[in-house]
Amino acid sequence: MTAPKFTEQEHEAFVQQKRQARMAKVDQFDPETRTLIHHYGLNVVNAFVQVGVTKPKHIRHLVECVLDEFSPTRGSYSAQGIRTPVIEGKRA
Repeated sequence: MTAPKFTEQEHEAFVQQKRQARMAKVDQFDPETRTLIHHYGLNVVNAFVQVGVTKPKHIRHLVECVLDEFSPTRGSYSAQGIRTPVIEGKRA
């Protein structure tokens, strides 16, 4: 079975619709949780919310514990594992 062919305009419309749906989902969260989404990603934060962990400080603690466990050289509140902008080939 092959996927249907889309025109470039149809593809762009589809992608734009997906972007808007994702941003609408992010906008439903409080500012502190949106900060976590910025640092760790929507999928990570949403996984905690789906199983009932909704307090931002609890989500941050759990994510940090997991990241620390998988990288023994990583200290608490390290920037490792947190998305940071790359500016002119340097990490900010």
